[in-house]
Formats: sequence, structure tokens, C-alpha cells
Amino acid sequence: MTTRGALRELLGLREFRAMWIGSTASTAGDQLAAVALSLLVYERTQSAAWTALTWSLTLFPPLISGPLLGWVADRFPRRTVMVTTAWLQAVLMAVMAIPGMPLWAMIVLLVVVLAISSPYLAAQEASLPHVLPPQRYDDGVALFGTSVDIAQMAGLAAAGFLVTHTSPGVALGINAATFVLLAILVQTSVEHRPAADPLGRKKKDDEPRGALTLMVAEPRLRTLLGVRMLAGLAMVPEGLAVPLAASLNAVWAVGLILAIEPAANVLGVALLFRLVRDPAKRERLIGPLAILSLAPLILFALDPNLTWTIVLLVIAGIGGAYHTPARSAWMRLLPDQYRGRAYGIGRAALRSSQGGGMALAGVVAHSIGSVTATIAGAGGIGLLLATHATFAWRRARGRSGTKAVAI
Repeated sequence: MTTRGALRELLGLREFRAMWIGSTASTAGDQLAAVALSLLVYERTQSAAWTALTWSLTLFPPLISGPLLGWVADRFPRRTVMVTTAWLQAVLMAVMAIPGMPLWAMIVLLVVVLAISSPYLAAQEASLPHVLPPQRYDDGVALFGTSVDIAQMAGLAAAGFLVTHTSPGVALGINAATFVLLAILVQTSVEHRPAADPLGRKKKDDEPRGALTLMVAEPRLRTLLGVRMLAGLAMVPEGLAVPLAASLNAVWAVGLILAIEPAANVLGVALLFRLVRDPAKRERLIGPLAILSLAPLILFALDPNLTWTIVLLVIAGIGGAYHTPARSAWMRLLPDQYRGRAYGIGRAALRSSQGGGMALAGVVAHSIGSVTATIAGAGGIGLLLATHATFAWRRARGRSGTKAVAI
């Protein structure tokens, strides 16, 4: 993650500290709410299909709201966007926690809560380059990313115990309280800054007409987005966790298989930032680490036992640490007035690749009748794409004629 000195410096920054604490708390609360609502749906319907559908709804709204609402973070002051959306989420979650609330109403409210999270996240991400000093930007992004992984694991681990010993409404109420905390922290600690791209601002003749145009036209931005979308192949073992565990005669290991990726990713980021202090050197490792995140999956063709399965997934998860320097490099390259919209589009693309990759892997595994062969195939395809992306990233970084867009 970060060195002890860097951590102290980051937590000494009032704006960053407030955003980090609020975001981590609300992330954990979101996991509580997701599990609580799923259990509540199952309790009332006794239907596994409705329960699975409810859980899947947590994935889809950002795919639409990200590209559609990311502009809000550019057109209005970002602190205002964060505070407003956090209060709206708090109110909607509090309504969901009312005893006796109809299931259909709770599901509709959940979709709205998830949809309006997109402008909040876009405003937060676009604010970090202003909140953090340039020499600590990568460390701040790393701390945010690893904290989210840890908060998700902690929230999921606590959700079952909390809901079992209290009620789903309590978990939903706790999540509402985390949004209140988030809104207060941002309002009282984050500096007000004017909108990056206020309504009515005219584009210059040499300026791209849209965020998507910029992302496609600029080689570094295009390559970074492409290499991050390889996560859709790297996450195939997670999508096949249940049949994979069953094929190993270890159904009890499903939770372990699902937990390996975020846990190994935290370890990988910690090692990367401890061993490689120079951000430029970390950027050069984006390609090789992307290859490492996929190459071990090819060895599933050998039908490894549970021990070797864990070893291969841990190695691949450590390689997934490349997402942190790729994320910070991508945001650093974007002009400020495009950051909100670009983040919304990029997040939707990443989520689509993850969900689409896992869904397609399920279809392939069912068709060919082999989970391990499917994982190995994803690894082989991913290795080819990651190798191509590695050379493309090297060319894009070294191209002297590329117009600089970094602030």
C-alpha cells in the first residue's frame, strides 16, 4: 500500500482524510445493505431466483448512470455534488429501513441509490488530484483502492452476523448513517472549488468535443483503459467459484476462492509501493503485471488440486496490482474538465468487462463441460491481449509526438 511516512502524510491532509474515512465507512455499509436486502428478499419470497436477481441489481445501475451522469461532476462544483448525492443516498436508505416497506419499493430505491452513486464517485475521483500533492497522488489512490477492498471484505464478513442477530432493517439503517457521516465529513472538511467545466463553456478549436472522443483519440488513455478491461478475463475464476470448488470436491472453499482476489490484490499493491517508489517505474510495470494477472490461469489446464488452485489465484491476484498505477496514470493524464465524464465512462466499461467476462465464462463452461479448461482459455486469451497491451503502452509512453494532456 504505502510506506508508514506516506501514510502519516496522507492522513495529515484534512480533505483527503475526510474523503477517505467517509468513503471507507460507506463502502462497508453498502455491503451490509446488499446482504441485508438479499436475505430479506429470500425471507419474504423463499425464491433463490429473486434473491439472485436482487443481488445482480447491485451491478447494473452504474453501467447506465456512469456514462449518463458523469457530466454532473464536471459541470457543478464537486464538493456540492458529493454532499448532495450523499444526503440523497442517506434519505433513500433510511426509507428502505422502514419496517414493512414493500419489496418492490425497496428494490426501486436500491436502484436509485446505486445510480446516484455514479456522480458521487466521479466527483470524488476527479477531486483527488486537487486534494493530494502531486508527489503523494499515487499513494493516495493506492490507499483508497486497498481500503475499498478491505472495507468490502469486512462489510461482507460482518453482514451475516449482524443480520442474523438483529434484522435487515438495522443493517440498512447503519448504511444510511454511513452516508450521513460521509456528507458531513465532505461538507466540513473539503474545500469548495468552482466547477471544472461549467455550463455554457465553449470548447476551443483544438479541444476534443467529448470525453469519449478524447479517451479514444489519445493513445495513452486508450491503452490504459484497454489494459484495465482485461479484468473481465482475470475475474473468470470468481465467476466460476462455485463450480470450481465443486470440481475440487471442496464446496466449503467457495468463500475462500472469492476472497483470494481482493486479498491478494491488497498484498500486491503493498508490495508494489514498498519495492518500487518511483511512480514512473510503477507505470512501466503496468504491462508486465497485467501479464502476471492472467498467465497463471493457463495452468488450470493441468487440473490443479485445491492447494495449487489457491497458489495460482494468489499469484494472479498479486499481478492485479497493476490497476492502481494504471488508475492514477489515467486520471493524471485527463484534463480536469473531462475527469468526471471520463471516470463515468471508464467505470461502466470496466464493470461491463467484468460482468460480461464472468457471464460468458459461465456459458462456455456449461457448453464444454469443463470449468478448468474455461479458466485456462480465459488465461490464454488474456495473456495474448495483455502482451499486446504491454507493447502498446510502451509505444504510447515513448511516442515523442504525442500531445501531452496531463495537468
